[in-house]
Amino acid sequence: MRIIYKRSLLFIGLLIIVIASIGVGYLFYDHVIHPETLVVVKDQLSINYLDGSTVIEDGEYRFSVTNNGDSDINYRVFISDINGLEESVNYTLYSSDANVLGEKKYLGEDENIITDVFIKSLDTQNFVLKVSDNASTTFKINVEKIDDLEEYFYMTLLNQNEVKDPLTEVGSEIATSNEGLIASTDDDGITYYFRGKVENNYVLFANLMWRITRINGDGSVRLILNDVADTLVNYHDTLESYESFRDTNIYSSLNAYYESTLKNYDAYIANTRFCSESGKNDDTYNAYERIVTNKIPTLNCLGERFTSKIGLLTVDEVIYAGGLYHSQNTDYYLYHEDIDQLWWTNSLSKIDEQIFYPFLVNASGMIVDDTSGFLYRSMRPVISLNRTTTVQGSGTITDPYTVN
Repeated sequence: MRIIYKRSLLFIGLLIIVIASIGVGYLFYDHVIHPETLVVVKDQLSINYLDGSTVIEDGEYRFSVTNNGDSDINYRVFISDINGLEESVNYTLYSSDANVLGEKKYLGEDENIITDVFIKSLDTQNFVLKVSDNASTTFKINVEKIDDLEEYFYMTLLNQNEVKDPLTEVGSEIATSNEGLIASTDDDGITYYFRGKVENNYVLFANLMWRITRINGDGSVRLILNDVADTLVNYHDTLESYESFRDTNIYSSLNAYYESTLKNYDAYIANTRFCSESGKNDDTYNAYERIVTNKIPTLNCLGERFTSKIGLLTVDEVIYAGGLYHSQNTDYYLYHEDIDQLWWTNSLSKIDEQIFYPFLVNASGMIVDDTSGFLYRSMRPVISLNRTTTVQGSGTITDPYTVN
């Protein structure tokens, strides 16, 4: 018995030595493979700099940010401690997790704010900072939590509007009174949408009047042009590629509109997620089943999400605003007495005899789907203002919000 006991102790001792050796070896291996790895904890954020936090040459610098807290927060990515500044040094930040899609910037003399980011509780977001044309400049990548958000546009809207419950059933009833600001969810978190005959959601931006449709879940503010664009456009002119919104004629028209009208205001306009739905059951698309058959609209994307600076409303967003399929409504904010044409949404309804039919909104505010996508109709561009935008004004037609 004593011999067995000694052998057991010897085995356990050897096992402990082996495990410890593996642990030390792993630490050594990780240090060799990732010699610059640095983990920094600030407030409820953990920042893992996989390639170090100091930039010393051209290349890609990877880092991740984790929110360890129990609440959603905003944080800022910025550059500091710049030494040996060269005017040619430029950088681009990418993150599909945080919806940051590569705006090229040049290094300045003072602190350089790259972007402000919204992150959910217990979420992790991965980044790549690509640095170019750097011969001898060094600088540091920094991340810190933002505490004071009262000045941001979306906080202004939340402070100036009581968040209410809808007075009418979304998807089954039109909204003809001012139902105000209502909370829901989208793919990025909590969203707040305006519904009904709202009179304090006007924004004057780029010398054009817009209406706020909602605060997106990432804190950017979604706007739709109060009128229609000047030119008539078709959704697409063939049965090829029309199901992918980014390949359609109307998306090309939207981008042309952006270049001619909004490009000078590019810094204020966010890359935000839009939704393109192509799934269908026989001859009807998912949106038809959701909107017409089941009457259950959603602000979550049930199809392909894509990121753009310009797009259109989904038919679901029109319904959340107060519209309804085959129901006239001249008493919600998307109705405009000067719009006498149908205007497109980006949601497909059905296909019949080699003709496809998107959802549109007609001159009486009614959602319809009886117009061929080959025909030319109006469009109302949709953009989102960055979450860090600040404004003045009260949002009325006589005192619209204007960007500072």
